[in-house]
Amino acid sequence: MKKYKIKRSIKNKLLFRLLLVVSISILLGIFYTAILSNQDKKAIEECLTTFFSQLDKFNYFKAFTSSIFSNIFYIVSIWLLGISIIGIPIIIIILIIKSFILGFSISSILYFYKLKGIIICFIYIIPLFINLFAIIYLSYYAIIFSKNLNKLLFFKKDINFNHIMKKYFKILTISLLFIIISSILEVYIVPTILNFLQI
Repeated sequence: MKKYKIKRSIKNKLLFRLLLVVSISILLGIFYTAILSNQDKKAIEECLTTFFSQLDKFNYFKAFTSSIFSNIFYIVSIWLLGISIIGIPIIIIILIIKSFILGFSISSILYFYKLKGIIICFIYIIPLFINLFAIIYLSYYAIIFSKNLNKLLFFKKDINFNHIMKKYFKILTISLLFIIISSILEVYIVPTILNFLQI
C-alpha cells in the first residue's frame, strides 16, 4: 500500500511538472507578440488576413493531408522517444514548442482582431487544444515508460515489460485518435464555421 502511494505521488509530481512547463510555455507564447518588431507584426497580420480571406477557397484534402501527417509525426516521435533511454529531454522540448505555438496563436489573433478576435480565437484554438492534450497525455506516459525501461535495463528492477509495452501501445492508439479528431476539426470544421460567420 505504501509502495503504491509513493508511485502515485511520483506520477502526480510528474504530471504537475509537465502542466507547469506547458503553462509557462503558453504564457511565453502569449507575451511574445508584444516584443515583436513592427515589421514582424505586420508580416503576421498579413498571414492572418490572407488565411481568413481565403477560407472559401480552402483546399481541404491538401490541408488535411498536411495536418494529419504533421500531427502523426509528432505523436509517433514522442512515442518512440519514450522507448529510448535519452528521449525525455527531447519530449520536453516538443511539449514546450507546441505549447508556445498555442500561446502565440492566441495572442496574435487577439492582438490583430481585438474584440472580434475573441470569437475567432475560441473557434480556432479548439483543435490546437485537443492536439496539445494528446501530446501532454502521450508525453506523460512516454516519460514514465522511459523511466521504467531505465530501471529494467540498468537497475534490474522486477518489471513486467510485456504488460507496460501493451499499455504503451494503447496510449499510442488513444493519442492517434485524438490527433485524427484534431485534424478533422482543424481542416474541415473550423474553416467552415469561420467562413459561415464571414470572419
